[in-house]
Amino acid sequence: MKITDKITQYFMERKLRESYGDNVLIQRGPNGSLFIPSNAPEVPEWRVDGKSDFDKFIKRYGMTAVDAQGNEVGKYTMASRGSIEASKDVTMIAPEYKDRFGRRWTVIQEEARPIDVARRGKNARVLAFPAGIIGDEAAFKNESAMESAVRELTEETGLKPKKIVCLNPHGEIRTTPGLTDEATNFYKATIEELKPSAKALTDGGVTRGWHFVPVKRLPQWFEALAKTGKTASGQTLTAIALMILSKGKIKA
Repeated sequence: MKITDKITQYFMERKLRESYGDNVLIQRGPNGSLFIPSNAPEVPEWRVDGKSDFDKFIKRYGMTAVDAQGNEVGKYTMASRGSIEASKDVTMIAPEYKDRFGRRWTVIQEEARPIDVARRGKNARVLAFPAGIIGDEAAFKNESAMESAVRELTEETGLKPKKIVCLNPHGEIRTTPGLTDEATNFYKATIEELKPSAKALTDGGVTRGWHFVPVKRLPQWFEALAKTGKTASGQTLTAIALMILSKGKIKA
């Protein structure tokens, strides 16, 4: 690890201890990163029960293609976050913190998601920014995409934004168009204070902890963690690409 990474890692560790307390467990990671494990319960064993046509968050639709004469020419299956008439979209928010050296950091969750645990075992992990379905609870049914992003950030990390920037001002992005009609709205949150995480559970999964990573070292960091079997979500990589492309505000 570079000497500059070690120096800024040292000072970030001091800052985190100021916020979380001296007794917090902080693990040093690659490329100047730090990791704070959550105190969530153990990861349960997940099994795939089979096909399901509907639950709270998703529906499955069988589709048939016909030609001009009305003859069947193909079949397809898609998943929907809501209904054909009104699908629920998703929001994701990337926190950014600037330390005393002017170096930018971001906070990425390490999650045990059900499908990954079912496929790859209890140690399977996904690296992701806070995210969730807009208006997925009755109390928030009228919230905007931005309001949802701020709520997810606060619920899942305890962090509060000083400034919010939309990373896709020209429209929502469909990250998996071949599978689902889900669309994602991306935001960046500037944070000034690092505060204890308020929650260690995400919808359907268990957050195992939070990585504090220098933004300019993200490519190398993802590569290092991939070697340990920890993979980034496609939405998270999309968010990072949008951050880098947002008028040079974040260094690649």
